[in-house]
Formats: sequence, structure tokens, C-alpha cells
Amino acid sequence: MKQPISYIFLFLVILCQSQTLELRDKNLIRYYKLINDAENEIINNNMLKANNLYKEAFSEFKYPHAKDLQNSMTVALKTNDLETAYTHYQTLKCLGKKFNDHFIANNFRDSGKYKELPCQNTIDLNYRNSLDSLVNIDQYYRRLSRGNYQTYKNELTKNDSIASIKLLKLIKKKGFPNEYNIGLEMKNWVYFHDFYLIIWHQLASNLYSPQRVNFSDEIIKAVNEGKIRPDIAGFLLDLNNNTSNYSYFKISQFITNDGKIDCCYVNKDFLAENRTEVSLKKIREVNEKRKQIGLSSTEDEIRKSIFNLNNKDYVFSNNVIEGWNFNNSNDVEKFKKNLIKLDDTAH
Repeated sequence: MKQPISYIFLFLVILCQSQTLELRDKNLIRYYKLINDAENEIINNNMLKANNLYKEAFSEFKYPHAKDLQNSMTVALKTNDLETAYTHYQTLKCLGKKFNDHFIANNFRDSGKYKELPCQNTIDLNYRNSLDSLVNIDQYYRRLSRGNYQTYKNELTKNDSIASIKLLKLIKKKGFPNEYNIGLEMKNWVYFHDFYLIIWHQLASNLYSPQRVNFSDEIIKAVNEGKIRPDIAGFLLDLNNNTSNYSYFKISQFITNDGKIDCCYVNKDFLAENRTEVSLKKIREVNEKRKQIGLSSTEDEIRKSIFNLNNKDYVFSNNVIEGWNFNNSNDVEKFKKNLIKLDDTAH
């Protein structure tokens, strides 16, 4: 009788976990709905509507993500709403964003007339330094290996274990880090924090360093506290659990052995007429999961990613381009059979 009870217990644990993978804060739900609508208006070149939607969104959530502040600032500049743009400029500076020397002169010729606002956040330098030291542990043998991780498999396993366990302890002690308490990582234009790499490397399918920590509980908690963007949360959740719950459409580019880049491709199901019952079912499942954590549909996301290819002033998603490198050109062509080149179709 013990064995069936164990199975029932395991089923209940899994069921409870699956039920918690959703956004429950009503203000955040409203915030992300307005943000998604504003981004759709941007790609449709309806800047006045986008500007108003951002204002509504920021009234719902006191700590908007840096990407939303950047997009709103850009839209406000385009609509000559300079007071709003200057306010977001100041907030981004408080988060640590670096602007070029001519940004003020080019965008706010009479900056003296705008109200200077004190920073509403405090950067915890000790926390940031602790995270940086863990990232250095995570990256040390990866840099040495130059991509040949098998050479340092044992060392990677040890360091990944150390970094992930210490990161989990830090998060439980000080809360999930975000741009309001550790500032921005300026090396990544989509505002992807370096410490996310430690979580990334705890992917369930890791061939070189087995998973020691599953960060799903902490990620979902952070989503509900507004401390991590839903697109990054979905990406990390899929890695930690070896799932594909939060993404279907991706832009692919291929890098050949001689360094040439062949871009950009998307799944042929991007065109509605190519969808099968199987793909329709999967897309519906992905969209339902995405909605639960505040994301737009996967169709909307890919449209924004396509827009981003030629519009670097905006940041919409962590999912922009996925790179592939094959040693055999025949393997590349086989892979492309399920893809269409964006240049060859209206999008």
C-alpha cells in the first residue's frame, strides 16, 4: 500500500506546482496587458496610443521594468511628450543606464525647465558584488574551455554546483535581485542580468553539469513580485524544467564554418495556412501558458522580434534571434525544411 500512496503524494506535489505557475497580482496582470498593447501599437506606428497606454501601465505598477521605461521614453520623444520622456530618462539613470554624451543636447534642448526627481531606488553594492563573484565562478572554466566544455566537465560540475547553491541562499536571504536593487547590466541590450546565466546553466538537460538547483519556485515568486520580466522568466523556467511551455516561434540564423551568417528564418507555421492540428494544439497550449505569466501570444512576440531586427531603439523580448551552427551543410538544409525565410514572405 505504501507505493500507491507515494505515487498519489507525488502527483499532488506536481499538481500543486503546476497550479502556482501563474501571475496572481491583479495590478501586475493589468500592467502587462497594457504593456503588451503598447508594444503592439509601436509596431503598428500608433505612437500616441502607445504613449497613453504606457502612462496607464505605469499607474498600475510602481517599479516598471527598464525595457518598458526605455520604450516609453522613446515613444514620448517621438510624440514630443518631453516631460514624460525626461522623467523616464531620470529613472533609467537611477537604475544605472549609461547615455551618450549628446543624449540630453539632442533630445532636451531646454532641460533646465524639467523637474529634477530624486532616485526612488538604492543600489545594494554588496549584493551586486556577491552576484558578480558567483558569475565569475560560473564563467571561469567556460572561458578557459573556449566552447569545448567536455575538457573541463568535472570543473564545470563543481563550479556550477557552488554558484547555484550560493545563489539560491542569497535569493532566499535578500530576495530576488532586479534592476532596482542591483542596477542594470549594460553589456546586454535586452537587459539580461549576468546572474541569470547561473540559473540558465541549471537547465534540466545539461550534458556537462547536472542540475543541482531548480530555481522555478524562486522565479515564479519573482514574477509575482514584479522582479523579473515574464519573457525572461518563461525562458528560464523552460530551461530549468526541460519544457517548451513559453515559446513556439523563434527567429533562427545559421553560422557556417567560414563564419558567414544566413538570417533570418522562422517556423513555417508562422503562416496560418501552414498550420496543422498538431501545431495549432501546441500554439494554443503555449499561448495559454504565456498568458498565465503576463506574456502576449507567441504570434505577437515573433512579430515584435521581427520588428526589432531593424528597430534597435526598442526592447520587446529576450527572444529575438536563436543562432545555429552545423558542421555539415546537409544538416542545415534538413533543418531548414520546416522553416521559411523572412525575406520571402510578407510579415
